[in-house]
Amino acid sequence: MKNENVRQASVVLNLTKKIIGVKFIDFKEDYDLIDVASAKNVGSICFHARQAMDGNLFKFIAPQVVCDYGRYALGLTKPDTTIVEGRSFEYCGLSETTAIGKNIVASMKYIDHTSYGIVMGPLEEMESADIVIIADYAETIMRIMQGYAYKYGNPKQLSFFGNQAMCADLISKPHSNNDINISLMCRGARAYGRFEKGELGVSVPIAMFDNLVEGIVKTFTPVANTREKQRVIDSISEDDVLHESIDLTYNYGIGLKEYDKRVVVLRNK
Repeated sequence: MKNENVRQASVVLNLTKKIIGVKFIDFKEDYDLIDVASAKNVGSICFHARQAMDGNLFKFIAPQVVCDYGRYALGLTKPDTTIVEGRSFEYCGLSETTAIGKNIVASMKYIDHTSYGIVMGPLEEMESADIVIIADYAETIMRIMQGYAYKYGNPKQLSFFGNQAMCADLISKPHSNNDINISLMCRGARAYGRFEKGELGVSVPIAMFDNLVEGIVKTFTPVANTREKQRVIDSISEDDVLHESIDLTYNYGIGLKEYDKRVVVLRNK
């Protein structure tokens, strides 16, 4: 699925982990028909996501998710009404008041529909997906956001708190908002997903993925330094479409200076 764009993004961004897909499966009958192995281990959504980023394709259901709040976010189980109202966040010390807790939980966008199960794995191995997730260091997330801005402009629905990173920030929020989101990760993600101190996450609905990759590629020549451009050129063949789009002699600073000079000339006519 979308193999060429997965390859281009992986090469240009120099990713060390797989770009993964997430697919909601609504009914048991459909889940049983999917010819994918069940998850070998139980764990949090963060744990499962890391397994997928390490190259594993699998499916899982609610009993294979140990985190209650991860199940709530993905619609695998339904939270008590007091949880949706933010009572638990205030009770455990994550919000000063219940009103603040309610505001936080409302922004989590816990999925209302009932999901029987989830499929996760490298995007190129999946037949279809609902959400695409990438994890890497801040500079890489910067490049992804530059690609998003190239195609869509200012992101208007970013929402993250350092809690419920993989399940809410990177799955339920982009799914509900139909837009990109970033995650600072959370304690669970760093502990059980083995994401390092400087790693972040970003995700988009599947319908945005192709345009996002196009934006990342289009902004590569203006933004990347010569060393990064040479790395990509050395890793691809001369007839690769990426090869044609890379200019070692150009960057956006040059372009801005050229534009400034042009403005001066035109204004003085």
